[in-house]
Amino acid sequence: TGATDGLQSLGEAQNGHLGALALLFDQVKNEDIHPAKKAKSSQPAQQVRARHILLKHRECKAAHDKVRHKQVKRTRGEAERMMRNVLEQCAADTTKKLFTQKCKELSECTSCLSAGDLAGDVGWMKLGKGKFGAQFDAVAFALQVGELSDLVDSDQGIHIILRSA
Repeated sequence: TGATDGLQSLGEAQNGHLGALALLFDQVKNEDIHPAKKAKSSQPAQQVRARHILLKHRECKAAHDKVRHKQVKRTRGEAERMMRNVLEQCAADTTKKLFTQKCKELSECTSCLSAGDLAGDVGWMKLGKGKFGAQFDAVAFALQVGELSDLVDSDQGIHIILRSA
């Protein structure tokens, strides 16, 4: 007990000479972490970076596909079914390359035109200052890096969000 809990010596000085000394920490208890570091690690992120796939429907605030320059005619139900299918496919792909491909093929947000793995990138988002609304922000900030969201509904349309940082 005490300061040597979890501390093991793998070597000792011999014949008055300094020998190789290695120390292993078996356990680091939460109370052993400096309070400033503990507070910092438990605070929510102040900003995140995300990518998304957006599919619009007739009930959107702006039912116009800015990528393909056409009016959107699908219903909300059709958009949800299409996006559920995309989500299932993307969730099975651990490399996230399919997310990029589907974003370029389907997304109706001009962010899909970004090159390579930046397709769908909405950039760094600050808490409460997102351009897609409170629901989008709440989901993006709740995701872990590399995690896909479920379908997210906003006045822009139906989104799938991938947190990238």
